[in-house]
Amino acid sequence: MAQKRRQSKDKKTSMNADLSTSKQTSGIATEQRQNMIAEAAYLIAEKRSFQGDAALDDWLQAESEVKVQLGFTE
Repeated sequence: MAQKRRQSKDKKTSMNADLSTSKQTSGIATEQRQNMIAEAAYLIAEKRSFQGDAALDDWLQAESEVKVQLGFTE
């Protein structure tokens, strides 16, 4: 029983470490990266005069651009 609790605690600790690592990527917080993507997506939509229903395409393009800016090579 004690071993099972220890394994559960180790698993939680590992999960928390993974979560905190994923929140910081390449020295920038996830929230900051999301804000950069949102701003870039807005500017992309603005360039096309907000015509059509391309919000997802705008977001994906912006996400790709921000990844390049931050040096991601995923």
